[in-house]
Amino acid sequence: MKVTNTSITDKEIVEILSKAGMDEKQINAFLSECCGKECCAEKVRILRNARRTLLDSIHREQALLDRLDYVIWCTENKS
Repeated sequence: MKVTNTSITDKEIVEILSKAGMDEKQINAFLSECCGKECCAEKVRILRNARRTLLDSIHREQALLDRLDYVIWCTENKS
């Protein structure tokens, strides 16, 4: 599959960042106008931090699912 559209609107970015758990202040900081490598590096840092936070949350939820599965297994296999 070939990607032909690599642009994303500010509205789409806001929705993604909001769903990822970023607050309005963080989103506005990300969307602020700037140019140069320093700004790009800062935006990537913000995105990587949001990604790390979201992934940590996923791992916590997965650990909870694993514990629930164990309780289910123990309950079904009681002698």
